[in-house]
Amino acid sequence: MEEQGFIELRVSNKDNTLTPKDIDINEVKDFISDVESFLYPNRKEKQNRPHISYDIEESSAKHKFFLPITAVILFNGLTSEIKNRNNLDFLDYKRQSIIDKFQRKAIKKGYVIEFNNSISKESSLIIDYTTHFEMIAPTFYESEFYLYGEIYQEGGKTPNLHISTKKHGNLTISATKEQIMEGNIKTYKPYGIKVRGKKSLENDTLTDLELVEFIQYKPVFNKSLLENVIEKASVNWNKISNIDAWLDDMKAEEI
Repeated sequence: MEEQGFIELRVSNKDNTLTPKDIDINEVKDFISDVESFLYPNRKEKQNRPHISYDIEESSAKHKFFLPITAVILFNGLTSEIKNRNNLDFLDYKRQSIIDKFQRKAIKKGYVIEFNNSISKESSLIIDYTTHFEMIAPTFYESEFYLYGEIYQEGGKTPNLHISTKKHGNLTISATKEQIMEGNIKTYKPYGIKVRGKKSLENDTLTDLELVEFIQYKPVFNKSLLENVIEKASVNWNKISNIDAWLDDMKAEEI
């Protein structure tokens, strides 16, 4: 079994009167979720993370997490680097957003949040109402995306189409008259569309979408075609050392 350690967020207030009983359960939930996301920012890392246990102790309010020593080293390294640089610009978006959240909480509630751990005698980072750790990462990125669903409206004075998708709900896509009029009437039919636009790094919402092209959706299973493709692919399949990693790299947006 891997060596265990702990990380700790010690929270105090200006007059040093804070106790664990003053911490609402929603705030406890936030601390737990934020620490988990800081250590394991994406879904795959969360699914494969080690066991983490939690306790809240006296001496102000100590949020204490018990976990493998490798996670403690990661936590100590990241928070120490934030302290040394006095900025967040080296962090990915998710980690920046969590530190930014702690900063806003410290300013709003007059908190002093000390980041401690079992491999360092001193706090690796302190955030309070006088520090200024602000996000500098973009809030979205621009790319092309594939969407699938039912087109339920198209046209209008300003040409656009409306598509109902399973993942993103109802979306409005700007288009040209020529794109909408091309081919058959598409309303109330399942379609795939390739679009260009912005995707939020915070919650994956899509905005400023423009139609690139239609992809007619034909959900017909062709067994012989599938077997033929599998036969052709199997020749090179054994050459791939890590199939799961290769598949992850090959996945496109919304597929």
